[in-house]
Amino acid sequence: MIQCEKLSKLIERMQRIVTHLNDRNDLVLHQQVNQFFYMQKAEELKMLLDQFDDLRKSLESLTCRIDENYSLCFAQWRKDVRWLNTYLQNRERAKSVL
Repeated sequence: MIQCEKLSKLIERMQRIVTHLNDRNDLVLHQQVNQFFYMQKAEELKMLLDQFDDLRKSLESLTCRIDENYSLCFAQWRKDVRWLNTYLQNRERAKSVL
């Protein structure tokens, strides 16, 4: 999986090449390097990165909600199991008469 920092760095570099090509009037340069490819792909990558950031924030929020519910349920379950084990052990002792 590509890291966001690498993606941001590539977008920045692609924008720099577009600026560099924009400043040059060299026909050979413009025939060899497609400036519009970089313009288009940089914008596409920016949009994808924004979507990724939104999804990551949503996932973090969902993870927090799951963790909170898990902690609450686990604590209640542990408390009830302990009580139930103690209760059942006491009932077994009460029944056992030698």
